Amino acid sequence: MRSDLPDDAPAPDEIPADELGEGEEDYADARGVVHPGPRPDASMTLLTSMLERPLDPGYQAAADDRLAQGLPASTGTRRTRLLVALLLIGLMIGVSTAELRDRDGTRATARADLIRQIQDRQTVVDERGTEVRGLQQEVDVATAQLDPTQRKVLEDRRVTSGLAAVTGPGVRLTLDDAPGTGTDADGDPRTGAKDEGRVQSRDMQLITNGLWASGAEAISINGQRLTSRTAIRFAGEAILVNFRPLTRPYTIEAIGDASQMQTTFAESAAGSYLTGLRNNYGIQTSLTSQDELRLPSAVNVSTREATVVPAGAKPPRVTPLKKETS
Repeated sequence: MRSDLPDDAPAPDEIPADELGEGEEDYADARGVVHPGPRPDASMTLLTSMLERPLDPGYQAAADDRLAQGLPASTGTRRTRLLVALLLIGLMIGVSTAELRDRDGTRATARADLIRQIQDRQTVVDERGTEVRGLQQEVDVATAQLDPTQRKVLEDRRVTSGLAAVTGPGVRLTLDDAPGTGTDADGDPRTGAKDEGRVQSRDMQLITNGLWASGAEAISINGQRLTSRTAIRFAGEAILVNFRPLTRPYTIEAIGDASQMQTTFAESAAGSYLTGLRNNYGIQTSLTSQDELRLPSAVNVSTREATVVPAGAKPPRVTPLKKETS
């Protein structure tokens, strides 16, 4: 085996084998020269390098050059800038945190105020509810003390006002849009719609007024009972009755003398108007007599003003509200 040492180089120190320490036999060559054993952290070379030489070699060389020139290893300006930047970031975080806390406090205050208002209003509602129940009991007691004639008058007025459900014979009138109305090739009911073939609110108004004039005692449209305060109007693509949208087909039910109503309605202007809708615009209509119809009571009917009329006195004149238009 060729040695890298020159022939005249002095031989390395030789250590007798009997002077080798425990476990050093494996690190001595044939001549008894001891070689250093591996480091205990030899398997962690990367971590050792990072701990012992944390600075990149290029930066380390630059730092050594600055030290050789008598300058500090790094410039102080960068450190100052870093400190200033850290202070600014800390200031921004502090200000943001303070604003968030202030907002949370404002929201908590507003929420507490709203809860207090809700509780106060709920208390008022409970008190009014108790008052209403007491007044209703008084009304029931007073009603029970009426004689049969007065009770019959009261019941008739409840029926007329729509506060009571009614049953009896009558007529059923069904209206529906003309076939193909409201649709086109793309299936959108708002494109290419033909208003002439659609049932509109004014049609409902004229027909129901004709039924009232023909002797109807009570009328409902798709289950919505008509009263003196009912509005029939058109909103967008829907007909509203009592502010509730209706769906096709539209079924009008009227309680009264069926044969008389049919005859009177057919001879009236409303009957001619219905015939014109069918013949001129293709609107589908159907008028049939029914042996028994059941109409529900009206909902959300309230009294705005009431006055007790003394016995024998003339009732006050009722001024109707301004007529609502569709």
